[in-house]
Amino acid sequence: SERPQYNEKIRAMFSFAPVAWLKYMTSPLLRVISMADSAVGSLFQAIGMYEFLPQRSFLADIGGVLCGDDSLLQPLCANALFAICGFNQKQMNASLIPIIMGHTPAGAATKQFLHYTQQVNSGHFRQYDYGLFANIGKYGSAYPPDYQMKKVVAPVYLYYSRNDWLSHEIDVIRLSEELGNLKDKFIIIDDKFNHLDYLYGIDVYELLYKRVIALMKQH
Repeated sequence: SERPQYNEKIRAMFSFAPVAWLKYMTSPLLRVISMADSAVGSLFQAIGMYEFLPQRSFLADIGGVLCGDDSLLQPLCANALFAICGFNQKQMNASLIPIIMGHTPAGAATKQFLHYTQQVNSGHFRQYDYGLFANIGKYGSAYPPDYQMKKVVAPVYLYYSRNDWLSHEIDVIRLSEELGNLKDKFIIIDDKFNHLDYLYGIDVYELLYKRVIALMKQH
């Protein structure tokens, strides 16, 4: 929406578990962190921390040992992931857990992370909030401007599920109503399908990929 000239360069966008509006996001952990976003932001700035939860090689080694197929702690590793993204034991391939844990968390800029918490608290999908006076200097208004999704006129396909704790159905519907060229909005036919299952779900090909590949061939 900020660079509409790129619309013509995109044949189509197929968005799995899209995250834009976060008003109804249900992940308990992220809700708690979002409640303290101002304090967390001030702390990060004070200590000069510019990367949030960076990936560490030793965590991959620990994940392989503690979360492997022979480990009694493997169910705890799965539950740690489910507590963020939604529970769905049926679609989880347990053999992948040490690999997933070895790459989780993957790190993010602290500003990016704080931007997400701002979206949760404000109920808006908008630019970064620098605070009253800095906003006036940067944007010319007390609050940051909302992203104008009507300017996204490249074809967009949205795929979402009811057990995704990060991408809530109501927020996805809001996004679908704001987009300038929505082609399809498809809900996964599995009420337990969560945010992780788009990548790792045992039945993800039949539930999702097969449909998407057929549509991609049309473009």
